[in-house]
Amino acid sequence: MVISFNGTKAPNIFAAPTAPEETSSESTGSFTDQLSSALGNQPGGGSDVKASQGQDSGARQILAAAADSSSPAPAAPAASAPAAAAVSNGTVSGEPLDDAARSKLIQAEIDAYWAGQPAAVQQLRNLGDFVQRMSMANQLASQGYSIDKSIMVWGYDPMKTMVTRQIYGYSWVPSLNQSVDATPPPGFALPGQTPYDPAHPAPGSITVSTKFADGLGISDPFKLYDQPS
Repeated sequence: MVISFNGTKAPNIFAAPTAPEETSSESTGSFTDQLSSALGNQPGGGSDVKASQGQDSGARQILAAAADSSSPAPAAPAASAPAAAAVSNGTVSGEPLDDAARSKLIQAEIDAYWAGQPAAVQQLRNLGDFVQRMSMANQLASQGYSIDKSIMVWGYDPMKTMVTRQIYGYSWVPSLNQSVDATPPPGFALPGQTPYDPAHPAPGSITVSTKFADGLGISDPFKLYDQPS
C-alpha cells in the first residue's frame, strides 16, 4: 500500500495518474510513464531485479565432487531470528511491528521528507485539492523551486518512489519545470537523444536519494508498506 501525504492511498508509481487534466505549460508526457513504457518493451519488462551468480560456481562443484565423501560438509549457519524478521517486515531491527507501529514508521518517513523541503514548498502538502496543488506547484517551479511531481503533486510515497528510481538506475530526475521528453530513461536513448548521464544531473533537477529516512531503520519499504492489514 502506498501512503500519500494527504492520508489517502496513492496509485502505484508506474500507474498513470487519475488526477484532472493539468493546465500548466509543462510537457504532457510523464517522465514516469516514459520509463514504464521503455521498460515494458524489454524482455521481462525489467521488473525482476536479481543479483548475478558468481562465475566460479562450476569450479566449486568440481572441487566438491573431488572432496573426501567421508568428511561431512559443515552445515550452513542458521539465520538469526532478527535477520529473518527483517526480511519479512522490512525493518533493520527485525522486531515485529503491529499495524500501529508500522503506520507510525511510514508517517515518520513522510514527515522527514517534507521537513527537508523549503518552507514555501511544504505548503503543497496541506493542499488536498489536486487542481490547487498543481497550480501552486507550477507557481513555485516558475520561482525556481525544484518540484518533484510524483511526490509533491501526485502524492506518491517519498521513500518508495526514490527506491524505485534507484532500482532503474536514476540518480536524478527532471523537476516539474523541466522537459521530460528530452530526458530518456537510463540505457534507452533514442536516435538523436542525449543519453541519460547519472553523473551529471541537470541544473534544478530532483536528486534521487533516501537520506531523508536515515535513522528510521527501514531496510525495505516495499515489504514494510505492503504487509497485509
